[in-house]
Amino acid sequence: MKIAELKDRVVLGAARAYARRTMADYVERPEESQFEVTVTRVVALNSVMRRITLTAPELAGYTLLGPDEYFGLLMPGADGQLHLPDPERTNVRAAISEMPEDEQPGLRWYTVRELRADAQELDVDIVTHGDSGPGSAWATTAQVGDVAAFRSGGALYSRFGDARQLIVADETAVPALLAILEERERRGLPGLGAGIEAHVEVPSTEVLGGLDLPAEVAVHVRGADDPGTAVLPALVASPASTADLDYAWLCGESGLATSLRRHLVQQVGMDKRDITFSGYWKLGAARG
Repeated sequence: MKIAELKDRVVLGAARAYARRTMADYVERPEESQFEVTVTRVVALNSVMRRITLTAPELAGYTLLGPDEYFGLLMPGADGQLHLPDPERTNVRAAISEMPEDEQPGLRWYTVRELRADAQELDVDIVTHGDSGPGSAWATTAQVGDVAAFRSGGALYSRFGDARQLIVADETAVPALLAILEERERRGLPGLGAGIEAHVEVPSTEVLGGLDLPAEVAVHVRGADDPGTAVLPALVASPASTADLDYAWLCGESGLATSLRRHLVQQVGMDKRDITFSGYWKLGAARG
């Protein structure tokens, strides 16, 4: 085993052990997958959200671990070419950092909005915000025929059997929220209004255009305020929303996710291992 790979396993092993103690179980792939993909379709869902369809022969045999499965999108680096990290490395960020600077690909993690294995393609919905980050910059200018790469990830949602659930997302996590609700419906499980309560916090309702968000999902508009400042007070003011919860899924901006988790643990009394939370991006940093 390479020294670099051994270091990867030590670092990621420690992170995984910590996560297992502090949040709900999640699903990981036993082996990494990495392959090139080609853009075959680009659709503007609204003024800030683009749905990009990617295709590759490797997707024909791909199956999702869960409805909110995420993957790494590797994009051309500073030299305009797509150079990929060692596919054997488990710590992809460390592998990229060791590449020549002008060859380092951009890397951002996104939810697989829909996988159509029979057609060898998948959809990804990306919130754009100009060129302040590699993901947004790439998505804003992506055209049919562009080449990127897919790096396998995992899935966070796996608690289909729990009756009372709270699902909270910001604009970047709406694709995952929708995928969870759709998978529950496919399985014939109780949905919104039948034990499942969902909330979405957004800077404006503009970002929800074209997403077909169910009417039962509560929408909270924060405007120019910090993430979490709209949805958290709403949940605090409605104790019934967090009473007798079996499970909570909280994803989006880091501060939003952590503040909601803190409230559920410290004020509601939930066990940390019954809560999934993930910071998809962090206020003040380039988001994915």
